[in-house]
Parts: sequence; structure tokens; C-alpha cells
Amino acid sequence: MSAILGIDIGGTFTDAFLGDDQGNITTAKVPSTPPDFAEGFLNAVDEIGRKLGRSREATLSDVDYICHGTTAALNALVTGNVSRVGLLTTKGHRDSIYIMNVEGRYAGLGPEEIQNVAATRKPPPLLPKRMVKEITERVDYQGNVVVRLDEDKARVAIRELLEDGVAAIAVSLLWSFVNPEHEIRLRKIIEEESPGTYICLSSDLSPKIREYERTVTTVMNAQVGPTLRDYLAPLTEELELRGLNGALLVMQGSGGTVSAQDAPAQAITTIGSVLTGGVVGARNLGRKLGHRNIITSDIGGTTFLVGLVVDGEPVYSAPPR
Repeated sequence: MSAILGIDIGGTFTDAFLGDDQGNITTAKVPSTPPDFAEGFLNAVDEIGRKLGRSREATLSDVDYICHGTTAALNALVTGNVSRVGLLTTKGHRDSIYIMNVEGRYAGLGPEEIQNVAATRKPPPLLPKRMVKEITERVDYQGNVVVRLDEDKARVAIRELLEDGVAAIAVSLLWSFVNPEHEIRLRKIIEEESPGTYICLSSDLSPKIREYERTVTTVMNAQVGPTLRDYLAPLTEELELRGLNGALLVMQGSGGTVSAQDAPAQAITTIGSVLTGGVVGARNLGRKLGHRNIITSDIGGTTFLVGLVVDGEPVYSAPPR
């Protein structure tokens, strides 16, 4: 038998869906098990097996791949339960994430709220200023190195962050998306100083213009990346020990998937994955039932997510450029 397993972990419940090549469908719902969500994941597999009269190993041995959706990253950001992060940025640009290009006042607001300027406020900054270190270096808009990276001063800054107990370090240098040389070198220095520290480079994650958005994306990714890494690595090992021969894929907010091995480096892309899975599923079901305009909702213990299908296609927004 060949089968596909879908598992969605929420803050309250973990849901599982097994579909095999004979057209049989088996579902399960078990309580989530924070902070060790892997336990709930495996409990859901066991519940599927119980309904089929099979062991966990027998159930997993027939699975071609697991498609895993999780609100872990989103819930962590919403509740503030994120990893301690330090940021390395170009000298003179420490305040970018605090100034917010004014966008902090209106991001996520509707037209009427934006026009009421007196009532808008910037959100709290992602990091306290002591967690942001300025690095002596400069690359211009053409990618030319104007100021060489001062590795000695960079090493001092990295050590200060490590002494402050950071679990992750985000690196976002000016114009690094044109020439990532200095960011790559900083990664090597961090690895030398602390091999187990999670590292996120803006040139890897979001290599595009607009300094504020790129830096914030990098910082937020670093805030949730260690948690996702520490969750997926042992889960993948356990699944393989229990007989899974197929891949463990993690859903992304775009509607696609990424391997469990690569997901922690792109942790921010998993935000919205559960909502996206519901929207795509609703669209496909709507096509079969003749419905082209659909409202989807996902009510969890931490968040309430809503999506739209208009004229047969999901409504989505592109990131700012």
C-alpha cells in the first residue's frame, strides 16, 4: 500500500489525515503537547494506526511522504515566546529597525486607520538596542567593497552577543544582496566562536532591496529558527527509526513545501502554512462542488486565521519591494 500522511499541529490540537492509493481516508485528532510538539505528532500517527489496526512502524512504512503544517512559528511570534536574538548590521545603520521607515505606523492597517495618523503608533521594536551591534564594513550599491570588514571588531561584537545569552544571530548588512561577501565571512566567524549558534544571513533569506524589510525578516527568522530546528531534527530521526522511508516535508505560507532539513533556515516561510493549506484545500473542493467564492477560517487555541478564494483562486499579497 502507498499512502500520504498530513499532520497539522496547532496550539491546542494536532490533526492527522492519511490517504492511501485505494482511496481510503483515515483521520485522527489528539491534543497537542507543548512544548514538546513531537509527542503530539507521534500520538497522532499512533491514533491513525489504532484506527487501522496497525502499529506506528507499519503505518509509517507505507507512507510516501508526510506533509507537515504547523503554527509553531506563528504562535511563537504572536505570544512573544521566541529565541533570544542578536543582530549584526553595518555601522551607522543600527536604528533602521527602530525608525521602521515610518512603515511601522501603518503596516497591517486598513485605509481608514492609516488616515487617522494621530491614533497610530509604532509597534515595540523586535530587539533591545543592546542586542544590535554595528559592524565596520561597507559595500556600495554596485557591490563594490568601500570599507573592508574589520574582523577583529566583529569578533568582539559577536562575543558580546554570545555573552548576553543569544541563541541566534541575524546578519543584515547594507547592500549585501548585491555582494554577500561580508555576511558570509561573518557567518564563518560566528561558527568559529560558537558552532551551535543559529545563524541567519539576509543575503540567504531575503536578498532584495529595502533595508528595513530585509532586516526585520532576517531577525524574525532568527527568532523562530532555533525552535523549529530543535523540533524537526529529533522528530525526523525518530520517524526514520520508526520506519518512515519517505520525506518529511514542511508546509510554507506560499502553499509549497520545504524539506525538514532545510525548513529551519527558512523558518519564517512556514508562517501562515496552516491557513494556506486550508485555502488551497477549500479551492480544490470548491471546484468539485461548483463554488468559486469561498471564505475559509482556522480557529486555533492561539490565533484565528481567515482566507479568501475569489473567482476560483486564493487571494494573496506580495511582499513589499
